[in-house]
Amino acid sequence: MPVVSVSMPASLLDRLDEFIDEHDYSGRSEAVREGTRKVLTEFDDQSVPTSPAVCIVAVMFDHDTDAESSLSTLRHEHDELVTSNVHSHAGEACLELFVAEGEVDAIGTFVSRVRTVDGVGSVEYTFVDDNDEIIPR
Repeated sequence: MPVVSVSMPASLLDRLDEFIDEHDYSGRSEAVREGTRKVLTEFDDQSVPTSPAVCIVAVMFDHDTDAESSLSTLRHEHDELVTSNVHSHAGEACLELFVAEGEVDAIGTFVSRVRTVDGVGSVEYTFVDDNDEIIPR
């Protein structure tokens, strides 16, 4: 297998190492491969609804970063998709909620772009199908 180098904050690496120990992974590579497979197959999953769809996207980020400005820019770049958003505080972190409505592929692109914003700690989302059923992810 090719060897790949990955940069990440020390705090994330510490969490990864703890996770590896707790779940008996053979090493970092195994955990990173599993996480990569999950991300790559995320929008191919059978639980993703057909288009159009409604999606709630929750983003946690550190207040002391430029993430809020970058997320605002993304929100405006996706005006046709993002119908609303709310900013809140959760302890020391910030929480941004987006409601997106449109084609599943477009929502997937938006979520992917949100994940790449510097300073973003976690991104979670839930689809709601047109029968008003919540589809857990």
